[in-house]
Amino acid sequence: MQPDKQEKTGGGRVKGGSDRLEERDWLYAMIRLNGLGRKKLRELYRRWGSFAQAAVNWETVSEESGVRARQAQTWADALAPAAVLAAKRERIRGGISFVCFWEDEFPPLLRHIPDPPLALFYKGDVSLLKRPAIGVVGARKPTAYGRAACRHLVKQLAEAGMVIVSGLAYGIDAEAHQAALGAGAPTVGVMGCGIDQVYPAFHRPLYAEIGSCGLLLSEYPPGTPAKPGLFPERNRIISGLSLGVLVVEAAERSGSLITADCALEQGREVFAVPGPIFSEVSAGPHNLLKQGAKLVTNAADVLEELGAWPEAQPVTDRQPAGEGGAKLGEEESNVFALIGCEPVHADELADALAPPERQRLHQTLLTLETGGFIVSLPGGYFARR
Repeated sequence: MQPDKQEKTGGGRVKGGSDRLEERDWLYAMIRLNGLGRKKLRELYRRWGSFAQAAVNWETVSEESGVRARQAQTWADALAPAAVLAAKRERIRGGISFVCFWEDEFPPLLRHIPDPPLALFYKGDVSLLKRPAIGVVGARKPTAYGRAACRHLVKQLAEAGMVIVSGLAYGIDAEAHQAALGAGAPTVGVMGCGIDQVYPAFHRPLYAEIGSCGLLLSEYPPGTPAKPGLFPERNRIISGLSLGVLVVEAAERSGSLITADCALEQGREVFAVPGPIFSEVSAGPHNLLKQGAKLVTNAADVLEELGAWPEAQPVTDRQPAGEGGAKLGEEESNVFALIGCEPVHADELADALAPPERQRLHQTLLTLETGGFIVSLPGGYFARR
C-alpha cells in the first residue's frame, strides 16, 4: 500500500498549514524511537497499511511486540498526536528536510535494494538523486598513488556527468568528494550519523562545502552520533544510490569491500583500480579483479561498462588560487593534486612523481607553501590550506 502523504492523519487533530499531521510525520516520530529498527517498522507498515494506523493501534502493537510496560508507555507517549505535532514543529523550525520511501523524490534505484532505508534526511540539492551516479570508496590511509588515481578518475567521471557518491570518511572518500568539487561538479556524501553531526570533525569544511554545492544524506534522524555499527549499514546506501561502485585501494579486510559486496548483492557493477603488487592497499582491488570486477584505468572503462554515457553536465574550472590570486603552474598543479584533505608525507609525494619532478619536489613544496596553497606540518607532512 502506498500512503498518500496528503491524506493520512491517523486520528490526530487536523488543522491547516504545518499543523496538519501527515503520514510522513508519523514515520518521522517512529524513526526517532529507540528500539524500533527498520525491520520492525516495515512489519508495522505491512500489518497496518500505514504508520499513522499503527500509531492509532499502538496498544495492540505493544502487546504483539511483547515489549515491557515501561517501554510501551514511552513509545505511546511519543506517538500521541500532540507529541508528533510538537516533533513536526521542532523539525520545521530546525530546517530538517527528509524524503520518505514512497515519495517521488526518493531515488528509484535505492527503493529497490534488499534493505532500503525508510527515509533519507538531507541537506543540499535533493535533485541530484535523480542523476546517474557512481560510488567511489577506498582506503582510509591511501598512498600518494591512490590519491592521484582517485582524483584523476573522479575528475573524468564528474566531467562526463556522473554524480560522485562517497562516505565522507578519511582517505579515498574525502579525495573523491574533493576531486568532484574541484571539477566544479556536485557530489553526494552519505553519512553514518545524523545529518547534523560532523564526523570526522576534521572534515567540517568539506561537510559545509558539500552541503552548499552538493548533497549530504543520512538515514539516521538528527542527533544520532557516529557509532561503529552505523558505517557498514551506510555502505549499502552508497552502492544503492549508484549504478556501480569503484574501489580505489583497500586492504584485504576493509570496509570498502563491504560496499563492494553490497553492490554485488544489489546487482550493481563493481570496478577496481589496480595498484602496485607490493602495496597492502592493493590487495582489496586485486582480489576483486580476480573475482570478476572490472579493471579501471580511465573513466571510459566505467562508462562503457555501464552502457550509457550520461549527458555531460556543465562544470566550472576550479583550479585553486593562492594568496593574492596566485595560480599554479603545471608542475605545482601535479604536486598539489597529490595533497588531499588529510596530511601526506613528502616521501609519499616523491614516490608518486617522475624522477625530474621528484628532484624538484622540495622547491615545488616551498612554492606551494609561500603561495598560500598548502601548509607544512611537523614530521615532514603537508596539507591543503
